[in-house]
Amino acid sequence: MTHQHRTFHNPPPARPADVRTALDRGDLAGALDAMVGCALYGDGDWRQSQQLYLALLDHDDHQVQALAATCLGHLARVHRRLDEDRVVVALRQARRRPHVRGTATDALEDIELFLHPRRARWRGRLWRLVRPWTWF
Repeated sequence: MTHQHRTFHNPPPARPADVRTALDRGDLAGALDAMVGCALYGDGDWRQSQQLYLALLDHDDHQVQALAATCLGHLARVHRRLDEDRVVVALRQARRRPHVRGTATDALEDIELFLHPRRARWRGRLWRLVRPWTWF
């Protein structure tokens, strides 16, 4: 397996159909761009995007799985709503896979932060209290 350095660019707006089309063509780079474009600039149908990302958590490619978790966190940030019960269960299951663990954990934190900001704020305060080395 080789590592490629990539440069950041903003992906163009996309729809869930664009993601599926790119995956069907075998265009992994195009699919990854379309996944991010759909999460950040989608047409407003968050349920359709959410369903897509939940399905892609079980995709064959590890990059697609990890990005699907990230995109679920993006949906929480952009739309401020999700079918939280379904998404949280799926992300907790995805955390069992080492290649998705970090992005799934980040997505769960994003969901808490953007859907439950008061709870996240209190949890942060409590965490700082039990970690005295952060008092400085």
